Amino acid sequence: MLHKVRDLIQQHALLAQEEPVWVAVSGGVDSMVLLQVLQQLGHPCSVAHVDHGLRGEESDADRVFVHTYCEAHRIPFLARRVNVLAQQEVTGASTQMAARELRYAWFTDLAAKGPHRVATAHHADDAVETFFMGLIQGMGLNGWGSIPVRNGPFIRPLLQVRRDEIVAYARSNGIAWREDPSNVDKRYLRSRLRHDWLPMLEEWRPGTRRNLARDVRLYAELLELAKVGLQSVVGAIQPDGNGTIRVPFDRIQGHAPTLVLYHLLRDKGVHPDLYDRIQRAIAAQRTGALFHGKVYRVLVDRTELVIEPMRGEPLSWMIDDPNAAPTDAPLRITPGFHESEHGRDHRTVVVDADALVFPLELRPWRAGDRMRPLGLNGSKLVSDLLIDAKVPRDRKDRTYVLVQNKEVIWLCGHRLAEGVKTGPDTERTMILEWNGE
Repeated sequence: MLHKVRDLIQQHALLAQEEPVWVAVSGGVDSMVLLQVLQQLGHPCSVAHVDHGLRGEESDADRVFVHTYCEAHRIPFLARRVNVLAQQEVTGASTQMAARELRYAWFTDLAAKGPHRVATAHHADDAVETFFMGLIQGMGLNGWGSIPVRNGPFIRPLLQVRRDEIVAYARSNGIAWREDPSNVDKRYLRSRLRHDWLPMLEEWRPGTRRNLARDVRLYAELLELAKVGLQSVVGAIQPDGNGTIRVPFDRIQGHAPTLVLYHLLRDKGVHPDLYDRIQRAIAAQRTGALFHGKVYRVLVDRTELVIEPMRGEPLSWMIDDPNAAPTDAPLRITPGFHESEHGRDHRTVVVDADALVFPLELRPWRAGDRMRPLGLNGSKLVSDLLIDAKVPRDRKDRTYVLVQNKEVIWLCGHRLAEGVKTGPDTERTMILEWNGE
């Protein structure tokens, strides 16, 4: 077993020769073997033990056992008692997840102070169990990697060693350990996989555990290839200043559309059950199809998929006079000079000051809004004007109109109305500057 651990350390550059390391030791067989193996390979070890306080006297006995061993072998020892129940109340996590969060937070602090690596005793069987837990519970793209050999300060030198090898090594080398009863508690999915399902597979097909361990390593390598491929497809796509991501359909409708969606939506709170519906909406060209996640929504636009943060209800403002425009409104009104032109650009227009009737209302456009755009005989629906301007659907929700006497006088940033245009008889002008999206 020593050569397996040594080879893994060298292959992945987990530790330099004789580099000191923290070892997370619970007192179970896996961590006790890990401690001795690392010492035999010449690494000065310091032990970190977490007392979760979940098993009363048994937890106390685990701490005493590890501490006594470290004292006898002159190994630096630190212990930390954590409050798992309090963590659950704050985060709502399961008991096991809350314990893990507290444990890893402390280990991270220790690594920051040095030694800068923390070795944990995860082994090949743990990786197989974690992989299948992911398959059952839903794991996304990153779940292919199961337990990584290395992430941040954490290293897992036993990851290519099976648990039966670890137990055999402990017995042949006289290594004592303590059993944790929770490891056989079948209320936990991992325990049922470990003691029921995987042994059943091994009985049906001897060698299954060995094959599964190899398969998990292959999936971890496939994950790395997938990341490279995804980077080439959507790596250059970045969110804009509002956090909105726009993805051309051709980037999604390739060889691996579901993988691309998993990559794009992995941290957006969009449930994977929606991914197939999103793909069908794109294929059917269902422009306007909308899918809501917890913090993001996904919109199928004409030529692209729009992924944008959820926003609250848009604001409206009443403007009582030219000098009273609210400071938080995305509109600036300033006196101008007499100019014959009707505007400067789409975001800044010059209007006849005497044609303005206060108060003005600045609000989001609504279905049914109409206006009389410059250069058009008659009125037209604002919705049609937005279509003519090819405004993306996600931006339509953030398009505003300026209204006086219930009449739209400016589709902000797009079209000015006839009623406020400047002309030969204009004596005073106002400059309207739109600072919104």
